[in-house]
Amino acid sequence: MTEGIDTIMHFAAQTHVDNSFGNSFEFTKNNVYGTHVLLEACKVSGQIRRFIHVSTDEVYGETEADAIVGNHEASQLLPTNPYSATKAGAEMLVMAYGRSYDLPFITTRGNNVYGPNQFPEKLIPKFILLAMQGKPLPIHGDGSNVRSYLFCEDVAEAFELVLHKGEVGHVYNIGTHKERRVLDVAKDICKLFKLDAEKSIQFVENRPFNDQRYFLDDKKLKGLGWTERTTWEEGLKKTMDWYMGHPGWWGDVSGALMPHPRMLAMGGIEKITELAQLPEVANGAGEQITEAQANGGPILT
Repeated sequence: MTEGIDTIMHFAAQTHVDNSFGNSFEFTKNNVYGTHVLLEACKVSGQIRRFIHVSTDEVYGETEADAIVGNHEASQLLPTNPYSATKAGAEMLVMAYGRSYDLPFITTRGNNVYGPNQFPEKLIPKFILLAMQGKPLPIHGDGSNVRSYLFCEDVAEAFELVLHKGEVGHVYNIGTHKERRVLDVAKDICKLFKLDAEKSIQFVENRPFNDQRYFLDDKKLKGLGWTERTTWEEGLKKTMDWYMGHPGWWGDVSGALMPHPRMLAMGGIEKITELAQLPEVANGAGEQITEAQANGGPILT
């Protein structure tokens, strides 16, 4: 680091759960190893005054359907998919660098974010683009899964507050209590486009595992002065208007608009196949690779 940087907000990550089921090695490389590289650079520079690590509500795992109080910042981390597991792993590294090297870190764990410019592998822009094209809106399972959505401008205000007023070494949830079923999100988008929801919604095969609900206790952040400003109706309309005005912004995203985009990204599996064909693998290393793959561990060469 030669630019006199003293503050880092670490947003960079692979974030789409679907892709993590088909290409989990990439998630480990980007989310865990990538974070480790950044932390080591911070340690070497010795000039970082604040390291804001952006994590996710998914590290807490599934919330009970009848829970009235959401997960608070000290709740146990119980990730249920490769994506959330790598984000939890990255959090552990950040915490370790805080303890071992006095890195002044703050961690945030947020609900789903939506708004203009978002890549359409995510639910809301995906549904909007499909509705614009007159194509079916694919819903995993029965659509009963519950999620909480925050408009991007509100989340940006939360990050600014955490940056300037957050306490080093602490975790802050960025959440909303306004929950919605995935099915209801699809129906709301159909309503905006004046589409018949019964004809436009298509139920497809569910994910290998699909958390039923995420629910956060956001009292700690509100104690710093943050509040959600944008209503669901206002945020959804703003998002739709942006995509209507920028239909070709992301170019060809047909792969991302498929019901299960993970089927297009199997880089980890391809790499295993490639390694299995090497002479040294045939001479005995193959058993190590098979064992590592079965245990979810790294492939050592």
